[in-house]
Amino acid sequence: MDAGGSKGGMKADINVTPLVDIVLVLLIIFIVITPAVNSSVKLPLAKHSPKAVKNKDEKYLTLLLQSKRNDKYEVIGPGAVLIDDKDAKDEKFLITNEVERQKLEDYINRNVSQLSQKVVFVKADADLPFKYINELFQVCRKGGADEASIVTSEDKGEKKEGGN
Repeated sequence: MDAGGSKGGMKADINVTPLVDIVLVLLIIFIVITPAVNSSVKLPLAKHSPKAVKNKDEKYLTLLLQSKRNDKYEVIGPGAVLIDDKDAKDEKFLITNEVERQKLEDYINRNVSQLSQKVVFVKADADLPFKYINELFQVCRKGGADEASIVTSEDKGEKKEGGN
């Protein structure tokens, strides 16, 4: 009789039952541990930058950068740069036009040279790409400003501390 015969001999098949048991136990362990790990790694993130401290007597130059939109209300580029001052509401500049950009640099130079702190604040549409805001920063620098800062608004849904 054959030792490796077909009737009562050894089989070459692999027993996968212990492998399946181990994989199922590991799967259950990962399912139980994963929510505990995810909830313990929350980091507090700031929603906006701190308010800029302004003296009441000090004047600042604030520019408003609007976005240009198409008929589907998608941002297609920078729009007009407006001056946030009641005396200069009619002033509009385009940073995409070289002549208008030079006029804006001259306007910034005239107004910043009169200030004790040569700081320009920029308010821009939230969905405007930063490269356009950076272009406005470069115009401010060429216009004689020592510093240009982005002005952010507070979240209106946030509760203020100490108030009613």
